[in-house]
Amino acid sequence: MLSLFKYGLWLMQTHQIEQQDRHSKPQAPPSQLQSVEESSNLIRPQKPLNPVTASKSHQELHKELRMTHKRVSQEGKTELQKALEKRKWEQRMKASRDQEEAKKNRSPLHQELLKRHQRLEKLERDKGQQREGPEFLRVKERLRRTAVLDVGGKEV
Repeated sequence: MLSLFKYGLWLMQTHQIEQQDRHSKPQAPPSQLQSVEESSNLIRPQKPLNPVTASKSHQELHKELRMTHKRVSQEGKTELQKALEKRKWEQRMKASRDQEEAKKNRSPLHQELLKRHQRLEKLERDKGQQREGPEFLRVKERLRRTAVLDVGGKEV
């Protein structure tokens, strides 16, 4: 009986200790509670090497890629952007050269038409400036025209 009593006390004490430990901090599972000596004797798993990344050519390509990226980040523009800008610049230069050649190689008829067009535009601008005068002068001018037309209409 006494041994049963001692066993009961022992159970109660361990149960109380477990209760206190559960509330204070979580414990690791027993598999992780191995001693340092036991864990040092175990062989730790390692990732197998990827044959592509381990190859010499891949390493060289990766190194070159890092170098070009570093150079590009310092310059601020990629090779593609530079090539596109160069192409646009060449197209603009070609277009300007073509326009200059077209101006030089115009036919005499085309040149005379341009001169006439410029002369007509100048006359229209001059008339526009005359119209911008005071309103009473424009009204007076209209009245003169109508009076001349009426007189001219009666004579005919």
